Amino acid sequence: MLVNRSIAARMAVFVLVGAGCILGAIIGYSYFAVRRMLMEELRSEAEYMAKAAVNRIETVERSVEKIVQGMAIDLEMSSLSTNDMYQLLRRTLEENRAIICGAAIALDPANGGITNYCAPYVYLDKGQLVAKDLGAGNYHYDVWDWFNLAQKLRMPVWCEPYFDEGGGNILMVTYCYPVFKGDEFYGVVTSDVSLEWLADMLAKISKDIGGYAWLISANGTFITHPKRDLIMNETIFSTAEAHPDPALRAAGRKTGQRMIRGETDFIPFTSVVTGKQGWLYFAPVPSTDWSLAVMFLREHLMEYIFGLNKVNLILGTIGFALLLIVALAIARSITYPLRQLASATRTMAQGDLDKALPEIKGEDEVAQLASAFDNMRGDLKKYIVQLQEATAARERMESEMRIARNIQMDLVPKTFPSRKEFEMFGLLEPAREVGGDFYDYFMPDDQHIFVFIGDVSGKGMPAALFMAVTRTLLKAICRVERNPAFILRRLNDGLAESNDSSMFVTLFCALIDLSTGECKYSNGGHNPPFVVRASGAVTSLPLTGDVAVGIMPKMEFNEKLFALQAGDTLFLYTDGVTEAMNPTGDLFGENRALEELRQTHGATGEQMVKSMREKLRVYAAGAEQSDDITMLAFRFLGEG
Repeated sequence: MLVNRSIAARMAVFVLVGAGCILGAIIGYSYFAVRRMLMEELRSEAEYMAKAAVNRIETVERSVEKIVQGMAIDLEMSSLSTNDMYQLLRRTLEENRAIICGAAIALDPANGGITNYCAPYVYLDKGQLVAKDLGAGNYHYDVWDWFNLAQKLRMPVWCEPYFDEGGGNILMVTYCYPVFKGDEFYGVVTSDVSLEWLADMLAKISKDIGGYAWLISANGTFITHPKRDLIMNETIFSTAEAHPDPALRAAGRKTGQRMIRGETDFIPFTSVVTGKQGWLYFAPVPSTDWSLAVMFLREHLMEYIFGLNKVNLILGTIGFALLLIVALAIARSITYPLRQLASATRTMAQGDLDKALPEIKGEDEVAQLASAFDNMRGDLKKYIVQLQEATAARERMESEMRIARNIQMDLVPKTFPSRKEFEMFGLLEPAREVGGDFYDYFMPDDQHIFVFIGDVSGKGMPAALFMAVTRTLLKAICRVERNPAFILRRLNDGLAESNDSSMFVTLFCALIDLSTGECKYSNGGHNPPFVVRASGAVTSLPLTGDVAVGIMPKMEFNEKLFALQAGDTLFLYTDGVTEAMNPTGDLFGENRALEELRQTHGATGEQMVKSMREKLRVYAAGAEQSDDITMLAFRFLGEG
């Protein structure tokens, strides 16, 4: 059990446990914060890479479309011989060899004026221009999509990627533009674009992101993929159907459908080809209805996050170890003088009051405690000597009255709550060693506060005892009651019972709602408090018409209500303020008190009370204080 351990051990344990919790919280927060930040950065990077790739593809395709359109216009506007067509194709390919790898003019085989299957074709082979006739041999190009679709649709088309066995003998995609002379179909002008550059571009993207990318055609066929055996042989749907996990099959089909519909998204994804988890960003290539996908692998991202957290954990562990050493050193340095002091006080407890206490330098709590023990030892020795010498009754009485004064002063609060809704300050100066004035406050809950001020009839020890009883009863009643009038009624019944001395107390009790400033109060024969408004206006609270508390049982008390606004101050006082006298016997009076409060409006409660006390001191001009002076200022800040 920690309670049986030394202070040093407990201090070290508490510091280390607290530091460990904080360290764990920091590492946990760092993990999730870094993960969230990386995910956002990942999405942005994916979007940027995909758009850059799509834009590059679009740029190439738009360029190809313009090239083919130019050749088609030449055919439509001029009657070209076969040699002229070859020249046109060579010139076009020579000027655009960075974009296209082949170009053809495939004439309509059904045109009676042209030899069947005439299709001049020029392509690049190892950097050299090679010309051939696609119509030669058994290559019936009119059955292929690149010719057939353009002819039947009567509009330019991008055909599905294919391996051109009869032409350039490479994986390519062809843009086909139908040519008409008048309304009669004349042929198709094409340009071939090799897909090798596209595969190289996506391979570079895959290397940069620590994942991979692929491209599918409008029907889902893989145009590029890190697994080359899938290219032009499989679709995204066939690979999904081949997976044994039904959930992954469904996810793969759904993703493929969204891609061929031209959607864009960033989603968690498990590859049906590799089985690896990660995040997939896909976006369409508008001109061809293709779709580009970029896969970021989870293991790559987690490797970075775990590496970062590993560094944090190592640094945290080192810091934790250093903190352990520092905590133990601090704990020992603090508790060493305490251990010395404990040893000396054990000797004092055995009756040896001459035992020297350890000399503890500084002004910290331990030094103050040592000083207090030393003072206590001196007081004890002095008190014993006084008892042994049979101190005179007067000296004993004065000592007792002094102690009583200290006790009485300890009964009233010296410190006040630090709250954003209000500030409060009080002062009590008995006219004799002890008196019958008191002030107090009590918070029954977090949103309400009771404030009290009272003045017991008479002076001296009887008044002080009656005040202590009154304060004790009052606080006990406030724990169960919230109605000021009912509180005074119960207090009156309690004090009137067996009150043979016929003492009584004037008492003001108020309950303030800290959220609204609403104040309910009851006044048992006490001086009406002042309300100092934020504007500077000062007024007295109306009396409730009630008598002092404790005179006779079964008395009824009334209650009234007012509201404090932000910046208003409720100033409570006893008659020792207004009845303070100067050397000529003139009273300070209520008017001077009102004027002083007007001059100090807007000040803090402490400033207001101290200013009033200084005003009384100046007015008294050395005259003896005839009554207890008690003040309590409650300033409502209105921030509840």
